Amino acid sequence: MCASTRMQETMRWQRRWFVLYDDGELTYSVDEHPETIPQAIIDMTKVLEVTTADNITSHPHSIAITAPDRVTFVKGTCPEESKWWFNVLVAFPKSKGRHKRNATFPGGQATTILQAQTHT
Repeated sequence: MCASTRMQETMRWQRRWFVLYDDGELTYSVDEHPETIPQAIIDMTKVLEVTTADNITSHPHSIAITAPDRVTFVKGTCPEESKWWFNVLVAFPKSKGRHKRNATFPGGQATTILQAQTHT
């Protein structure tokens, strides 16, 4: 997925690597290396809703992550990737618990590629 903080008229998709921890912390960074400092962190336990966003972004496979302070748009590189992330992310707005965290990577790989935009 990709990330950007631009308004919808000037949004540009940027490739980012996402890691979702089981405590609800979703991080994204510019590369797949675990030691890279994340560019942003989304607390999925505070997210209000996760919805499909193809009609908003005009891009297939896109998802809107609505937090109290911003909406982040993400898109997968294919329908299967987008569906996998949607199913995983939609579970967190309903859960509030915090505990020891583990990372979730699609297919067990550390090279998860997703694209996101942030609309503030």
